[in-house]
Amino acid sequence: MRAGLRLFLSYLALITLVVATLTAGSEVVLRQPLTEVAAADLRNELRLARALHERSSLPADSLADRLAALSGRRVTLISPTGAVLGDSERDGPALVRMENHATRPEVRAALAGRVGTAVRASASVGRRMVYVAGPAARGEVIRLAVPLAEIDATVNRVRRGILGVGVVALGLAVLFSLGFSVAVTRVLRRASAAARAMAAGDLSLRVPAGRADELGELGDAFNTLAAQLQRRVAQLEAEREETQALIDGMAEAVVALGPDGRVRRANPAARRVFSLPEEVRGLSPQEVSRRPPFLRLVAEALAGKTVPPVEVKHGGRILLAAGHPLAGGGAVLVLLDVSELRRLEEVRRDFVANASHELKTPLTAIRGYAETLLDEGLPAPLRRQFTETVRAHAERLQRIVDDLLDLSRLESGGWRVEPEILAVEEAAREAWAPFEEKAVEKGVEFEVSLGPGCELVRADPAALRQILDNLFSNALRHTPSGGRIEVSARCVEGWVQVSVHDTGSGIPPAHLPRIFERFYRVDAARSRAASTR
Repeated sequence: MRAGLRLFLSYLALITLVVATLTAGSEVVLRQPLTEVAAADLRNELRLARALHERSSLPADSLADRLAALSGRRVTLISPTGAVLGDSERDGPALVRMENHATRPEVRAALAGRVGTAVRASASVGRRMVYVAGPAARGEVIRLAVPLAEIDATVNRVRRGILGVGVVALGLAVLFSLGFSVAVTRVLRRASAAARAMAAGDLSLRVPAGRADELGELGDAFNTLAAQLQRRVAQLEAEREETQALIDGMAEAVVALGPDGRVRRANPAARRVFSLPEEVRGLSPQEVSRRPPFLRLVAEALAGKTVPPVEVKHGGRILLAAGHPLAGGGAVLVLLDVSELRRLEEVRRDFVANASHELKTPLTAIRGYAETLLDEGLPAPLRRQFTETVRAHAERLQRIVDDLLDLSRLESGGWRVEPEILAVEEAAREAWAPFEEKAVEKGVEFEVSLGPGCELVRADPAALRQILDNLFSNALRHTPSGGRIEVSARCVEGWVQVSVHDTGSGIPPAHLPRIFERFYRVDAARSRAASTR
């Protein structure tokens, strides 16, 4: 139903209600005063009837008829016991059959010496009456009554008059309310159309204003509200885009969950970590990750708990995950990929352990031989042998310290390459010289194989020697007797590739990513099936 019709019907119903109320109210407003006036008249006439009763010698029934003829009222004479002695509207047998009136309220009051008044339907004549009774001579009671039909007729005449005036007023009010409702609802319809446009996202629509009444104030307030909303929405949109850009640019994975536990939003980092599609809205937590720790994190966060950072594994990655509940239901999960950090921590622990082991071996040997050399009775040849051993371990210790310093310079950027033109075979044999004696003892052959045009390279002599020294040391250590170690060089896209091959047991594939870490040791108990390069 349209607003104008509702407003019109509201006015119509209100006016109809007022007319009906006035018509019905006349019953209450007029009937009570008229009834009281009738009772007052009866009391005045009662005094006259009492005076005539005292001076009359007529029988009770005749006296009742006489008094009724003089007053125009119904007159009843009642004995002190309540028996009806005479009644102006009952004669003979009908009078005898009348019931005892001692229980009537007005009669009880008269028998008690007061004037009693009552309004009720008469049991003998079947009409509503107003009764007034008072004491008379010889203890009798005189009662006068008037029917309410006259009062009813008066009230009905007034009601008909009010109803007629009300109908005329209702007709005029209908015309007025119809015009008023159309005028009022015109502005409201415009405001309603503008509100619907605002709800659809169009905040540029305005309501025509300029009226000097409340509807004009409503239009001005509506236009002010629309302008404020337009500014606020633009500001919120800018903030939302800024926030979205910040979230999308975060290295941490961010996943927003609704109260039902399903994904509402995930930034690019989260989609990369969990291999999610571009459209993630509606995905369940199980579709993101089936790992029990992740699902427990989701359950606790959705239950309203703030979950401190815990490690969660997914797809070979170690994620540091935290959960935060949202005020309106749902939760936000923040996950940081700490796989590289954990790997570096493991490398650091291994480095400290292996470097300590490397340093401890020569230091223990130096200390042991030094304590032996303090013995003055030690023979000279043995003293010289021990001294050479101490010197060899000291040189080994020096090389370890130099390696640590070189590693520090490499990491800090302090080491600089100083390249020269070098002969590959000469550099290889020079680096092999310290291992040649041990190789002969083990029966390991050494060969150099150079491709055409690969005899010379441009490299740092010290760095190349150190690389070859490390490779030769590992190769000789893990190559069995009768094996072979070969240095080869071949040209690859303008570069010279120098390789060291051996016939040893090789390095397990799991350790290959870490072979260039200083002091890293492969577990000797594991297979070394791959060739060392």
